[in-house]
Amino acid sequence: MTLVSAIVPTYDRPSFIDGAVETALAQTHDEMEVVVVCDPPVEETRAVLERYADDERVRAVYNDERVGIAASRNRAVELARGEYVCILDDDDRWGPQKVEKQLEVMEANPGCGAVYTGGLVRKDGRIVGRYQPSMSGDIYPEILARFGLKPYSGHMIRAECFETVGGYDTDFDCGEDWDHAIRVAREYEYEYVPEPLVVRQFHDSNASEQAVDQVDRLQLDLEESMDIAGRIWSKYREELERHPDVQRRLRHGRHVSYGWTEIERNNRRRAFRYGWEAAKYGPTIASFAVCCFALLGPSVLDLVRSVRDTVTDSHIDRSAVDWQRETRTEPTTDEAEPLPRA
Repeated sequence: MTLVSAIVPTYDRPSFIDGAVETALAQTHDEMEVVVVCDPPVEETRAVLERYADDERVRAVYNDERVGIAASRNRAVELARGEYVCILDDDDRWGPQKVEKQLEVMEANPGCGAVYTGGLVRKDGRIVGRYQPSMSGDIYPEILARFGLKPYSGHMIRAECFETVGGYDTDFDCGEDWDHAIRVAREYEYEYVPEPLVVRQFHDSNASEQAVDQVDRLQLDLEESMDIAGRIWSKYREELERHPDVQRRLRHGRHVSYGWTEIERNNRRRAFRYGWEAAKYGPTIASFAVCCFALLGPSVLDLVRSVRDTVTDSHIDRSAVDWQRETRTEPTTDEAEPLPRA
């Protein structure tokens, strides 16, 4: 049977890590291994992972110094022995059939380098959003405009892809997933499983938060996340210039992100300016929403978010998320992680 490796980078979050290990070991596909790479501080995390010392399916290594998520992912990939590598962030959780269903798609498409899945967004005990996959086949150069392959914990990647395109770029302390996917997409096709087989949990210690709809494009770490498009622009400028329409859409997305950031800061005039500039690149719902909420202010945006979360949770198809009851999705300590503003 095909060995699949789940790689889990973690940093000082012992209350999440055993849930990540368990969600990988609970897969219906039997041949699984879990490779955990811990950035320091590691003592509390080490104490949790020692519970798996006698489980040959779980291997944990500890960096001597903080190297960041890209380098930690690279170390995990180097240690992985599977034919396929599955990405798993320590606070995300998988449905039990995720790997099995991805393997079916992967093995039916020999030219495919990666298969990703749909996902759900969980916040404060509620399902507040859903990722619906849409990009498949040859997605280059479209992927230069936006990273429409969320959630990243839904990705299964052929191990050979890392030999072909290299590992994660350590110059990216955020957005390394988008950058790597661009390089994979140059050489391979992408496919997806449409079902929501991953749950993302949003809380204050997330590295970043991807928007779940056109209204809520805010990131938890806004200044860091909004610069990702700028880094993509800098690294892939020559390629983008060969594709003017893709370049335009990237610029549009960057201005939208800046606009939402300024709304969050209550810099309403600057936010409106960014929304207006975004509209010049494309008169979309997103650019219109930035201009609208720049005029209305962040308090109205908070109200809209709260209503949206309530409506989404009440209309979600519960049959699609029954597996959550079988897989722990909360921190394992009595004191839960703080949650972001609604």
